[in-house]
Amino acid sequence: MKALTVWQPWATLIAEGHKKIETRSWNTNIRGAVAIHSAKKPIKEVRKLMNPNSIMTINNLLYPFLLERLPTGCILALGNLVDCKLIDEEFIETLSAEELLLGDYTLGRYAWMFENVKSFQSPIQARGGQGFWDWMTPPGIEVVP
Repeated sequence: MKALTVWQPWATLIAEGHKKIETRSWNTNIRGAVAIHSAKKPIKEVRKLMNPNSIMTINNLLYPFLLERLPTGCILALGNLVDCKLIDEEFIETLSAEELLLGDYTLGRYAWMFENVKSFQSPIQARGGQGFWDWMTPPGIEVVP
């Protein structure tokens, strides 16, 4: 199964259904089931890159979770990657204010549209990778989100 590593807190926001779009600098033709993996990058490093409005929105969406306690290095959910769109002014006009705060919608980037994301009851430890990578379900673990 294809997997995608996403920094926290965005991985949890996708897993919990708050974030429907993952933004990337590159296009993809991959469609279908994708495992959402949380990167091992410490949240304190990621926090430096976030604007204060995004932090407030994320804190409100994830309450009562503390950002520093979000799981890292884990498969959190399975989602259906249904589309990839070039980010242009017309696309940006379709987004909610909340979604705008949860991604990098710089013109020329790409919006990866996820649907039917189902989070696992318990995160599954996994080593991530850049880009899409192949995730092998560990023996004895049933992939039912």
